Order: sequence, then structure tokens, then C-alpha cells
Amino acid sequence: MSRAGAIARSVVSIVIVVTALWLPPAWSANISEVDVHHDGDRYFLSLEAHLDAPPWAVFAVITDYENIHGLHRRIRESRIIRRIDPRTVEVFTVLKGCVAAVFCKSVRRVERIVETPPTELLATVIPGQSDLASGSVRWRLESSDAGTLLRYDSDMEPDFWVPGLLGDSLLQMSIRRTTEDMIQEVEIRARALVVGEGEELSREPS
Repeated sequence: MSRAGAIARSVVSIVIVVTALWLPPAWSANISEVDVHHDGDRYFLSLEAHLDAPPWAVFAVITDYENIHGLHRRIRESRIIRRIDPRTVEVFTVLKGCVAAVFCKSVRRVERIVETPPTELLATVIPGQSDLASGSVRWRLESSDAGTLLRYDSDMEPDFWVPGLLGDSLLQMSIRRTTEDMIQEVEIRARALVVGEGEELSREPS
């Protein structure tokens, strides 16, 4: 495969998968670091951000599996397949992503997710049931400055062909913007949970 083809494949593969979760927000999460790179057919993304919401609320948002499809227009379906035990669940999503309105692809993904509330979530792709040869996503949440320090790492290997169309600069721009939108929407929803929790407590009799 040519370098241009590999880069284009990187663009589409990561954009399709990473756009799994979000809409442009009104709040602005403080994202301090984003890195995207690839090694052969495997692609990696990592970021660090500070969210203005506590870990329990962020964790609640990212584990609301039945409602993930409502977080972004590109998510066509999301549902729990089965809960293996109180902290392990298999989740199915269908994503549709496009790059520069030139190449569009729907991707089926089944992940086995291990929850360690409220500090960590590890999702691993099940290849035989997905359009990815392999992949994983890890969320690590730590209390920090009345909010959450988020460390997010993902890797993936697509199991489909992508035409060589786009260059490295567009890759970097697309991945960074998509990731920032993702984290910002998580922050919005987590803040809403905190507000709702406060309202419920205020209604309790003294």
C-alpha cells in the first residue's frame, strides 16, 4: 500500500470510529493534548483533557449505552447485547462516517466493555462481529480541581478497504476536531447530571 493510501485509510478509519459519540457543544472542555499516529495498519489516538464535572457524572454519560445513538447524527444505532456480569457488558453500535463528503462508510462494531466505576472503562472490539479487525478504547477518570482529568486512548485496525484520497494535514485536523467535539459533549451531559442531582437533593425535606 502506498503512503498516500495508508494516510487516507488512517483518516477514514479513525474519523468513522471516533465520531461514535458527539455533537458540537456550548461548554468547552479544556483539552491539553491530542496525538494521532499509525503503525502499519493499526491506528492510535490519545488525548488528555479537564472536564468541568466530577468522575461519577462523566462515567454515567459514557456508560449510557442505550442512548449513545442520540449523541451524534452519525450513530445510527446503539444497544446492549448482553450484560455478562455487573461490570462487563457487550455493546453493539452502527456508525456512519464521511471524509470530505467524498468517502462514506457504515461500520458495525461490537465491543466487550469492562467497567471500573467511576474511574475506568475499557472497551475491546470483538473482531468476528465487527467491521474492525481489532481495536480498544480506554477511558481513565481522575478527580482534579473539582472536575475530572480524563485520559483517553484508542487503537484500531480497520477490516475494510479505503481509497487513497486525502493527506496528512486533513487527517490531523479532522481527528482533533472530532475528538474535541466528543469530549465537549460528554462534559455537557455530565454537567447536566450534576445539576439534576442538586435539584433532587434540594427537594428532600430537612
